Amino acid sequence: MFESILSLEKSALEKLTNERRVSGSIPQEVDDTLFALGVHWDEVEQEYFSLDQYQAEVFQRLAEEYTSENYS
Repeated sequence: MFESILSLEKSALEKLTNERRVSGSIPQEVDDTLFALGVHWDEVEQEYFSLDQYQAEVFQRLAEEYTSENYS
């Protein structure tokens, strides 16, 4: 179930990103709401991302790295 939620979130973020790229911007109220929900616009990559999802990915990579046999 968690994977299906992440998939749905990814799809929604892609749609928001495409809309912003096409129109150049979105209403400030929408941007403020997204920010409050932890969704931010990446100026470098020109895409929306979920801060929660990004943190989960970073923590997962760190856990894998620090629990591997090659970590010393």
